[in-house]
Amino acid sequence: MKRTFIFLVAALFSVVAMAAKFNGMKTIQTGGKSRQYFLYVPDCLTDNRPLIISCHGMNCDYAGQKNDTQWPNLADTANFVVVYPVGIAGTAWGQSFQTGWDLDGMTDVNFMLDIISEIKQNYNIDETRVYMSGFSLGGAFTYYMLNKAADKIAAFGPISGYNLMGANTSSSRPVPICEVHGTADNIMSYSGIKDYLKKFAQAMKCNMTPEETTGNGYSKLHYKDGECDTEVILYSVNGRGHEPSNNGFHTSNALWAFFKQYSTACGKYSATGVSLSLSPSIGEAPATVTLTAKATLPEGTNVQSIAFYQGSELIETVTGEPFEVSVEDLEIGKYEFSAVMTDNKGKTYNSAKKSFEVKAPQSPYKGVASVLPGAVEMENYDEGGEGMAFHDSDEQNEGDGYRKDGVDIEEFSKGEYAIGWTKAGEWTEYTLEVKYDDEYTWTAYAASGSDGSSFKLYIDEKAISEAVKVKNSGDWKTFREYTGKTGELEKGKHILKVSIEADYVNIDKVEFKAVNEHSDVGVENTLSLNEEQEYDIYTLQGIFVTNVTATENNLESAMKGKNLNIGSYLAKPKQGGNTKIVALKR
Repeated sequence: MKRTFIFLVAALFSVVAMAAKFNGMKTIQTGGKSRQYFLYVPDCLTDNRPLIISCHGMNCDYAGQKNDTQWPNLADTANFVVVYPVGIAGTAWGQSFQTGWDLDGMTDVNFMLDIISEIKQNYNIDETRVYMSGFSLGGAFTYYMLNKAADKIAAFGPISGYNLMGANTSSSRPVPICEVHGTADNIMSYSGIKDYLKKFAQAMKCNMTPEETTGNGYSKLHYKDGECDTEVILYSVNGRGHEPSNNGFHTSNALWAFFKQYSTACGKYSATGVSLSLSPSIGEAPATVTLTAKATLPEGTNVQSIAFYQGSELIETVTGEPFEVSVEDLEIGKYEFSAVMTDNKGKTYNSAKKSFEVKAPQSPYKGVASVLPGAVEMENYDEGGEGMAFHDSDEQNEGDGYRKDGVDIEEFSKGEYAIGWTKAGEWTEYTLEVKYDDEYTWTAYAASGSDGSSFKLYIDEKAISEAVKVKNSGDWKTFREYTGKTGELEKGKHILKVSIEADYVNIDKVEFKAVNEHSDVGVENTLSLNEEQEYDIYTLQGIFVTNVTATENNLESAMKGKNLNIGSYLAKPKQGGNTKIVALKR
C-alpha cells in the first residue's frame, strides 16, 4: 500500500512537472540559422489546445509586444499556448530596420511554420487551431502569411497594419480576418483600411452589406456569411494612434473571441455538431443558393445523414460527402435554412439557422440607362435595393424627398438633387449605355462643408480615379468640379460605381464627354403607331414582369390581356425606341 502511494505521488509529480508553465526564450534552427522566440505555456496545459503567434512591429521587440497584448493573461484562463517570435534586420517599404519581418520571400514564413512544428512536437497543440496576429509591420506580415500559409493558420488578427507591398487577397482557402485599427493612426493610415478589408470580404464571398455597430470607444464593421462561415471584421478604436495598447479597448480579448470560433476546416469550429454555410450569401432573382454542411464528431462516431431544411420544409437528406445541396429559382424575399445531422448512434445535432435574401435584379432607374456622352445624375442610381444597386450605412432616409429607400438625397435647389449625408464605405451604381468606342473625360460636381471628404469612381469594378479629395467649399450646396479620364470604353452597357472613401461629401452629377468627335450612325426606330413590336414589361421598381407583342396604340389593352394588376408599368420596346410608362386602370 505504501509503495503504491509513493508510486502514485511520483507519477503525479511527473505529470505536473511535464505540464508546468514555461515562460522564457527558446532557440530554434530554421533556414540554416538560429532564431529565437518567447514561449508562454500555462500551468497544466492539456493536449489539443490552440496556439497564438503574436509578432512585434518594426524596430520593436517581443517584450513590448508581450506587455501590450497581454496574451499570457488570457492563455492562463482559456488554456492555449502563446509565442512571441523575434524579428531580424531587413528592409520594408524602402526603410531599413533592425527587427522586423520578411515580406518579400519565405524566410519568416518558414520560421513560423518551424515554430508551429516544434510546439506541436513538445506540447501536442491542435495544429488546426493556430492563430496569427501582429502589430504594425507585424500586422503587415500577418497579411503576408495569409497569402503564403493559409492552410496552416486558422484565423488572422492584424493590429494597425496592412501590407503596402502589393499583398493581394489570394489564399489557399477562405480565411477569417479581424483587424483592430486606431482612427488616429498616422503611421499605418486609418483612411485606407476599410477599402482594404472590403476587398478581402469580397474575396471570401461575404455578404457585402456589413453590420455596423458601436460600443464604448469603438465601432465595428462586420462582414458575415462568407464561404465556409468566414467573417471579416474591422474594430475601429476611436482616437487610438499607432499602438496595440489595450487601454479603453482590449484588443486581445476581441481577437480571442474571434479566433476561437475557427479551425482550418471549412465552417466554424465546434467540439461536436454541425455547421452550415451558404454560397452566395445574397442573391438576385431568380437565385440559386448552395448549402454546405460540416460535421465535427468525437472519435469513434460518424455521420449517418444530414438533412437540409428551408424553414420547416425538408429539402433533401444526404448520406455521404459532400454534404451539399442546391436550391434553385428562389424569387424575391428572405429565406431561412438549417441542417440536422444524425450520427451512427442516432443522436441528432442542429446547425444554427442561416438567412438568405433574394433581391430584385439590378436595373436602370425607371428602366432608362444613363447615356454616355452625357450626365449621370447621382439621385438616379439603379433599382435593385440595398447590397445590389447601392449600400447605405443605415436605413434612415435623410432628405426623404426624392426616393424612399436608404440612400440619403438632398434637394439643394428647386428640383435639383444630390446624394448627401454620405459615410465612408457607402456606394451607388448606375447603368450606362455607352454610344461610342472611345475614351471619355469625366467631370464630377461635389461639395462639402467639412475637411477630408473623398470619393472614388469605378466602371465595371475597375477604378477610373484615385480617391478624389474634395475641398471644403464652405457649405453643402456649392459644387466644385473634379475631373479625370476613363480609359477606353466599348460601346454598350456598363456599370458606373460611385464609392464614398471618406465621410461627408455631396455629389450632384458626373458628366462624361467622348475624347473624339462622332457622327451618329444607325437606324432610328421608325415603327409606326400601328406596327407591332415586342415590349418587355417591368414594374416601376425595375422588376421584370412579362413581355407582350402589340402596336403602340393597343399596348395598354395587350398588357391587360396578361392579367396584370392595376397600376403603372414600364414598357421597353425590344427593337429600340423610348421606354413608356403605361397606367393600367379598371
